[in-house]
Amino acid sequence: MAAIDANVQLAHDPFLGMTEEDEKFYKGLAAKTLVAAATYPITAVKTLIQLGHEPFPLSSGKALIVAGRNAYFLPNGFSYAKQLAEKKGVSVLWTGLDSALVSFVVGGTVGHVAKKHLDKYYPEVGGSAEFDGKEEKALSDHESFRRMLRACIRDSTVRTVAVIVARPMTVVCVRQIAQLIGGEAKYQTVFQGLRLIGIEEGPGGLFSGLIPHILGELAVVAGVHFATYFAERAIVRSGLYEKANESEQGKKELDDVRKAVHFIVPFAVNSVTYPYSLVSTVMAVAGSGLAVSFLPYSPAFPTWMSAWDYLSPHGLKRGSRLFLREQQGAVSVGVDKQLYATNRHFV
Repeated sequence: MAAIDANVQLAHDPFLGMTEEDEKFYKGLAAKTLVAAATYPITAVKTLIQLGHEPFPLSSGKALIVAGRNAYFLPNGFSYAKQLAEKKGVSVLWTGLDSALVSFVVGGTVGHVAKKHLDKYYPEVGGSAEFDGKEEKALSDHESFRRMLRACIRDSTVRTVAVIVARPMTVVCVRQIAQLIGGEAKYQTVFQGLRLIGIEEGPGGLFSGLIPHILGELAVVAGVHFATYFAERAIVRSGLYEKANESEQGKKELDDVRKAVHFIVPFAVNSVTYPYSLVSTVMAVAGSGLAVSFLPYSPAFPTWMSAWDYLSPHGLKRGSRLFLREQQGAVSVGVDKQLYATNRHFV
């Protein structure tokens, strides 16, 4: 009887009728949402930088911090946020938070549901699952590649669906932040913003910048899967698996190397594909009627490719890092006698 009671106690107690898998996912999503809300000021600052808004004075220093040539630097992300709060109030750092969180939650939920649907009804999409669950060392290069390709195709499908569904909220979020540049108040809340865009621009306006967003996501998914595949096969050939079977030290070494791979690869791939994220943000304000979508802030871009071409000389990496932001273009002297960036693309 005691054994039966113990088993009963160990059984999963469903929360709101959810499965254990769903409960784990939504708890994780809730935690990530809280983190996203807490760090949102950095997201807002990054968006303004992506849009080319550099209203604060430059500082001078060395290109390599303590060595190298003299250079001018744009304020780092935290300094930017501090000066923005001092100029317009702390609350502006949370402009667009509602839209960002709705987009985050909707995108995460849709991705989770899409994955479950794909697994249940379309298990053969991307190929057979015969190699899933097997250790890397037990697979040949061809078998490992087939498993990787299957996962890549399925992840790409899920991410595409999630991005499409969440894109309207992302567009509203970017526009809420962008209107800070011109001191406007056109987009107040996520639902008011969705309605206004639908009325003024039609369904197309809700998906402004969607294509570069999807292309960027697909590039990240493919890049991470392929780079991880080559790294994992290199690890197999290195003999680390054999060492792991021989000693605890070898096992720890293998675990450390694999953890490093799974940390470095996404970071490196995201750096390479960053321009798609930037162009997606820039195109999100196209057709909005906000000051930032017109000259002298920006030319009107008919397509995302025209925006890419226009930004190619110097602008495709802006916002990619929040520290050591060297000013590559010309500088000008402001009325306060301080030096400012003279942005050749977004004045």
